[in-house]
Amino acid sequence: MAQYHPISRYLPVTFPNGNRVRRFGKHCPACRKMVGCENMFGIATLEQDKLFLAAQAHCPACGHRFPVACVINDNKHVNRVALPMWLFRFWLKMITRNRPLPPQVESWELSDAEAAAAPSGAIVEKMSDVVCSEDVLGRFDNQPICAWVEYQGRRFEFERTAPPGGKWQLNANELLLEGRLIYRLPSVETTA
Repeated sequence: MAQYHPISRYLPVTFPNGNRVRRFGKHCPACRKMVGCENMFGIATLEQDKLFLAAQAHCPACGHRFPVACVINDNKHVNRVALPMWLFRFWLKMITRNRPLPPQVESWELSDAEAAAAPSGAIVEKMSDVVCSEDVLGRFDNQPICAWVEYQGRRFEFERTAPPGGKWQLNANELLLEGRLIYRLPSVETTA
């Protein structure tokens, strides 16, 4: 079963749309001082573009303990959970029971040396350098998102949009198109 850890261990979280939650806090109901995520112990997980969080907070100013149960959507809106805390915690434990705990790292961004040494995928600046599918999945920044693109004889399928700013890297099997769309080579499954 899942253990309770400081909520700060689960953060930062980056949503598929590029928004990022780096810190989380709540006012103490007893003294109205801000209690940060380092003083909250519980479970947090990203599911279906929402961050689910259930914790027990401890106010360092007055020592008051209080429950925190909320859902943060990909636009950073925080919504209260109406379920009883024991049921919400049980549900979170069940969906996270087989997942490894994220490593405790002070900085999640890559250093320049790590970024240079890491394998990276292809970067294509212009849409005219690739062959695009006629199937359009939607639009991003008022531009169409093609279901797949062909580049140098290989077909890449749409994976996600690129997070704005910050240091991040492409995997070796990914392609960044126009600095905003990330495509991935489809995985080939073989049977023996």
